[in-house]
Amino acid sequence: MLGVVVLGLIISTALVLVSVLAAVSIRIETETAADAAALAAVGAAVEGRQPHAAASEAAAANGARLGTCRCPSFEGRSFFATVVVTRDIRLPVFGDRRIRVARTAEYSVDT
Repeated sequence: MLGVVVLGLIISTALVLVSVLAAVSIRIETETAADAAALAAVGAAVEGRQPHAAASEAAAANGARLGTCRCPSFEGRSFFATVVVTRDIRLPVFGDRRIRVARTAEYSVDT
């Protein structure tokens, strides 16, 4: 009987560990998507294209969805783009979760 309890404890611990490792991995992927989206938004704005569309494409290409994109016009010699990307995941132990990551990118003109 004790062997069954120990086996159950080992399996439960393994499931929790797998869920935590999956969440960490997906969080890192979502951070990459946010970085790419912010950089794409800045690049698009500098080139005169739509920053929101570029950020959305970059987020989607990295497995995430663009939540918000704040891209004000140039301020002096700098341009900032702030994005929030999300990714919905389902983890074995913790169920459905949403990961949200915000990033800001800056383009500066040096003189």
